[in-house]
Amino acid sequence: MKRTTSIARRHKTALGAALACVAVLGTVATATGAQAATASEHTASVARTSSTPYVMNHYGEENADKGKAERSPEHLVLSEFTTARDLDWKQWGAKKAVATGKVIGMWCLETCQDKPLKGTLTLSDPKTVNGKKVFSSFTLKLAGGNGAYDSEDLQGKHPLATS
Repeated sequence: MKRTTSIARRHKTALGAALACVAVLGTVATATGAQAATASEHTASVARTSSTPYVMNHYGEENADKGKAERSPEHLVLSEFTTARDLDWKQWGAKKAVATGKVIGMWCLETCQDKPLKGTLTLSDPKTVNGKKVFSSFTLKLAGGNGAYDSEDLQGKHPLATS
């Protein structure tokens, strides 16, 4: 009788441990599934295919001369005088890409280096360069309105580096 009780206890202990493992695995699987769903929702909102254009980015010392083909960069050199940073991409499609972020430039050293201007950036006019589809133009709308500055006129559409 004692041996039967001992075996029954072991079975109950093993069963309890197995159920605890299943509960933990279920929790991990649910959390992982939720993370995957969130990631796929974000990916779907900024869907990319082989025909989705890149932007040639000259941001950073390592990219200054040759540039780097990127999609949805956090920082982007728009011209020799203007840079956009902390970009939050709302759209990245086959015809255009749209982001909000902060703008700094040589033309506003006195005011915007410490307090960057807020703006909306739109990349457009994709074309194929060296076998890669890249955006070739940008439009920048500053929160306080566009304007002409000593070094840079930010009104209207401007060419974007494509190589």
